[in-house]
Amino acid sequence: MFSSRLLALFLCIVFPLYLAIRGSSSLSDIALLLSSLSERAEALHGQLASSPAPISKEPMRAKPERGRKKRHASLPNGLAHCINSFEQYPVLAEKVIQRRLARYSKQTPAQEAISNKLGYSAHFERARKGIEVNARFSEQIVQIAREHYHTGPQALEDDEDAELGVVGQAFGHLSRDWSTQGTRERQAVFPPILGALEQHFGEHGSGSKVLVPGSGTGRLASDIADLGYDVTANELDYSSILAYHLLSNHTSSLHQHTLQPFVTKWAHQANPSSRYSALTVPDHWPNKTVKLIEGNFLHMFPQDGKFDAVVTLFFIDMSNNVIDFLSNIHRLLKPGGVWVNLGPLKWASHTALQLSAEEVLQLADLLGFEVDHTSRKNIDSLYVEQPESLLKFTYVTQFWSATKRE
Repeated sequence: MFSSRLLALFLCIVFPLYLAIRGSSSLSDIALLLSSLSERAEALHGQLASSPAPISKEPMRAKPERGRKKRHASLPNGLAHCINSFEQYPVLAEKVIQRRLARYSKQTPAQEAISNKLGYSAHFERARKGIEVNARFSEQIVQIAREHYHTGPQALEDDEDAELGVVGQAFGHLSRDWSTQGTRERQAVFPPILGALEQHFGEHGSGSKVLVPGSGTGRLASDIADLGYDVTANELDYSSILAYHLLSNHTSSLHQHTLQPFVTKWAHQANPSSRYSALTVPDHWPNKTVKLIEGNFLHMFPQDGKFDAVVTLFFIDMSNNVIDFLSNIHRLLKPGGVWVNLGPLKWASHTALQLSAEEVLQLADLLGFEVDHTSRKNIDSLYVEQPESLLKFTYVTQFWSATKRE
């Protein structure tokens, strides 16, 4: 009905006026305009006919997400997606290689002959062998996760919803936390944190309760526990949680698991063999006394004043609003408890406040922290470095400690 009235209005009023102004020379333009209007009206009519919108006083509800929430609402948020992504890893990685092979195959015969002299065609087979190595590791993670969370064998979400980045992120965190390759990165950021705890607790730190939110794959929490602290780790991301479960509960020897984490990353290379560098995990036994709490940091700890220390590493800038994170840290600390922080303040685009270091410390003071300004340091830190890569991310991380006012 709407489209019919619109067309009638045009024919009776707009069309004669337009013709009077432009004259007969514009008839061809008018014909095109009429054709366009007719097509738009027909499309609109089809939409109205096929998708009627009933009037309702109920508020609009978001459509259910594809996959995990629709079929497995009982699973923790994000778990089904991570399991599916690990499960589909071989397919996702092979697609990357196929796209590169397709571009390679479009070369002229002369270009291909030169490429063959470089030995470039051998990369495709080497990459596939590396994918097989990673696929075996991913299969172990999937098997353990399905057993642990009682998912059964059925598909948890649509195959096309899987993301290669989910698996790549887990591989990167394992490299940083649990391989000898990540030693240099850990040595840059772990000692200041462990030193701050020692300075605060002295010889009486054994048994003190320490919370590590955003614990990732758990190496920092494990190293703190190795010093005798009573450590609780907290993580929301299931790609890290599933990898940690494998290392902590299903590993019988050091360096048991082999990965080639960079096998699909071919750019920024000084040496072609760097793409296929292998690493083994774990290089150190995970401390089994660490208690892992899965879920949102803001929701999982109802008890106030529970911890003697809260340690945040590359964490507070992940918040939707940093006021929430700092307020929760303050609430969870006992009076006189210490908050130790190290990170780059790389605020996500969705965060409400993108504060400078000075503003974060002003906020801490407003919320009831006594900041030790003498503890402040700038610490350069690489993050998930690829060996011999021509691209390296170095953060100038901000370090400080602060105590909760009595």
